[in-house]
Amino acid sequence: MQPTFFTKLSANSSLLKQFLHLPDNTDIVIRSFRSMGLDCALYYVDGLTGTAWAADYILRPMMKCTELHQGEEAVRAAARTLIATPEVKTETSVPKAIDALMHGMCMILLDGVSTVLLVDSRMYVKRSVSTPQTETVVIGPHEAFTEPLRDNLTLMHRILPTENLICKMLAVGRQVSTKVSLCYIEGICPQETVDEITRRLNVCNLSDIQGSGILAQLMEDDPFAPLPQILSTERPDRAASFLLEGQAILLMDGSPRALAMPVSLWHLFHAPDDSYMRWQYGSFMRIIRIIGAALALFLPAVFVSIVTFHPIALPMSLLTNIIQSRSVISISLFTEAILMLTVFDLINEAGTRIPGLLGSSFGLVSALILGTAAVDAGMVSPLLLIVVALSGLGSYALPDYSLSFAFRMGQILLLIAGGLMGLPGVCLVSVALLMRVAGMTSLGHAYLAPSTPKRTRNPDLVIRGPVYRQRLRGYLANPFRMMRVRGRMKR
Repeated sequence: MQPTFFTKLSANSSLLKQFLHLPDNTDIVIRSFRSMGLDCALYYVDGLTGTAWAADYILRPMMKCTELHQGEEAVRAAARTLIATPEVKTETSVPKAIDALMHGMCMILLDGVSTVLLVDSRMYVKRSVSTPQTETVVIGPHEAFTEPLRDNLTLMHRILPTENLICKMLAVGRQVSTKVSLCYIEGICPQETVDEITRRLNVCNLSDIQGSGILAQLMEDDPFAPLPQILSTERPDRAASFLLEGQAILLMDGSPRALAMPVSLWHLFHAPDDSYMRWQYGSFMRIIRIIGAALALFLPAVFVSIVTFHPIALPMSLLTNIIQSRSVISISLFTEAILMLTVFDLINEAGTRIPGLLGSSFGLVSALILGTAAVDAGMVSPLLLIVVALSGLGSYALPDYSLSFAFRMGQILLLIAGGLMGLPGVCLVSVALLMRVAGMTSLGHAYLAPSTPKRTRNPDLVIRGPVYRQRLRGYLANPFRMMRVRGRMKR
């Protein structure tokens, strides 16, 4: 059972002194004053609360009050007539009041009352809304999520100005509580999806969850699955599109990204700009991404397999060039491919960690210098360098960062199979991976749906149909609200 406040102010002060580790915790500001003939105390965290706001709308009105009140009547008078802020709540539980205090609210204690007042006067330093950093915008809004949860919810309400947009506030973390908002559109998102997400949030039993990436790992169906089962986006317009298709999103305080669920493999190949382009252009770019994914996954493995185990399958002129280029190389083609892919990933990671514009310049210069030096030193054949570069470009074409990581790991696995067993090994591992992906689920929904198993769907999977033909919502939507005609929902 949670401890509650006492009636006397002195007892409550001693209780809070113990819970808040006073006076060691110097960030807690305490202001004693009198109001309505009672001794009062104002508690807030320095830096999370606007001191001028608290002085103008809390302290000054209450200190000017000369009417005498006692007990619960004093609490009602302070909340209804004295405190001039939009949000004022009452609380009797000590842990809940302290949690609100640590999230930036002011806490007011009155002598003779076991109820405290919680006043919203949050005004802390924050980053303003900026452009997306990882999801490049070509056509579409140039807004991205930021760290404060309230700002992100404001962006969602502005994009979807409907009373059916539900933002359900929850908390995760046992010791360090972090606010999470579950957003969905009532009537479009199935209730089963909302209930399942709520259940998984309630069983997240870590002491603290700092960041949406950790939360996504706790929410996914299978932590050992090869592909991401939750899609992360920093664009509010993309998050809104998920809501309109019957999915739900999670926004976490302190994280500039939204988690969309459930998702399928096809969602990971869609880029936000696809919907803003003409359907021919969007379809063409999706096909290019799929080709890039195939190159990233299979090209090194197939090249090593054919040259090592099946050279007769190559044209004689190409085979002659390969043999001549490899005549001065002392290591095997398999070892050479592993080395080059490792160097390529190392350059990519180093370029990512170097701050600012220097990162991209460093990656380009390193690739040019190392590639040229390796060829001149006789350590790498020029054709393999082209193969590794093409596979790297294919991984960069994938719009989802987690998906590109998964494909690069699958690339290494297929390369090992091809280097040890040739094309039969590549085919065997490919079938095993396909079976594993086919068995995956996202929030209980099949990962390869709506292609397999077949589902009623909108003509917007790989090929985007014209907008006037997209009369259905996504297959994840409530089946009674899938039809939409001229922007209106229809049964």
